[in-house]
Amino acid sequence: MNPLAPMKILRTLSELEEIRPEWESWPGHRDSDIDFFSEVVKSNPCTIRPHVIVAYSEGKPDAVLIGRIDSTTPLLKIGYWRVPTPRIRLLTFVIGAQRGNSSSGISELLFREALNSLRQREADVVRIDYVRVNSAFHRLARSLPGLIGRDYGATSGPHWIMELPGTYQEILQALSGDFRNQLRRKAKKIQSDFPRLSVRCFDRPEELDAMMHDVETIAAKSYQRGLEVGFHDNQATRRAISAEMVRGRYLGYALYLQGQPSAFWLGSFLDSVFYSDYLGFDPGFSGYSPGTYLQTKVLEDLLLRQAARIDFGPGDARYKAQLGTTCHQEVTLYVFPSTLDGAALNLLRTLTSLGNKAARSVAGGLGVLPRIKRAFRDGKKAIPERNTTGTS
Repeated sequence: MNPLAPMKILRTLSELEEIRPEWESWPGHRDSDIDFFSEVVKSNPCTIRPHVIVAYSEGKPDAVLIGRIDSTTPLLKIGYWRVPTPRIRLLTFVIGAQRGNSSSGISELLFREALNSLRQREADVVRIDYVRVNSAFHRLARSLPGLIGRDYGATSGPHWIMELPGTYQEILQALSGDFRNQLRRKAKKIQSDFPRLSVRCFDRPEELDAMMHDVETIAAKSYQRGLEVGFHDNQATRRAISAEMVRGRYLGYALYLQGQPSAFWLGSFLDSVFYSDYLGFDPGFSGYSPGTYLQTKVLEDLLLRQAARIDFGPGDARYKAQLGTTCHQEVTLYVFPSTLDGAALNLLRTLTSLGNKAARSVAGGLGVLPRIKRAFRDGKKAIPERNTTGTS
């Protein structure tokens, strides 16, 4: 493609509609779906506006790089503790941000335009969410910015996918013998001790209030709530899930033991893929592994819906490794401007990352990391997550 191909930045939701036909014709991740992205822009109180870069060829959209500008504080942590940072305008490119023409030349054009947004001070920092390691964008983010602007604190992690066969029996056959036996024992125990056992799938807008109430009953007890992560029954979450339900593409599963909500698993379902959002369980029932039991029932239901795969989302967890069939490494990358403020933020991120790596190395060497995590979990009564932690 001509390196001088015209580029345009769409900064309003109405402008996005101008390229809807082309956008919808390009396959991609749920987070870069035009309707999902637009709803995030509308419902996220921190979002200022869209920032979607479009490359044109012969007068028609050829590719997009999908981002938004938020007014926020960078999420820098040491362990579970947030590091205080100044509020900035953060240009975030979502998971699967590039749609359409994915050639290396187009990727570089789009990325250079993102860097230009920094130079023009439309944003203070650029973040590329969960980009696959060794992909075109990963290589560009490592090579094109100047030395001051490159991210030296990035750490990669796994992203598990479960390809679904035609039957639940085939799923069981693919699991280890020990895990299959565990599932059978746990199912027998929970079914024996709880005659009033039921699983409900919430998938209609009129069921939203009931689902949110029951999930919040569990999530409100969690240690993550104190750390401001995990599921929250708030306006932004309600609006995002409601919009997906209206489109007929959200599934909220809940397990009830003796009529009491005990576990949940929520996610979007589109293009035959279930995108896992939140899951958790009430450890008052932890001896019965309600989260694991619910997962087996969700798998059965997804097969009935002819799902092709489950996207477990970013982050590592035991259940993801047990159920997942493929895995790739990905990383969230930042790009900083070549300014004093940019250098200061980059240094803070790098030092925070090095501190975390050192602490994990020491804890891992001493064999106490699992106990530290367990201590945090046991400090409260439930363990919800958004694509980051395990289930029972």
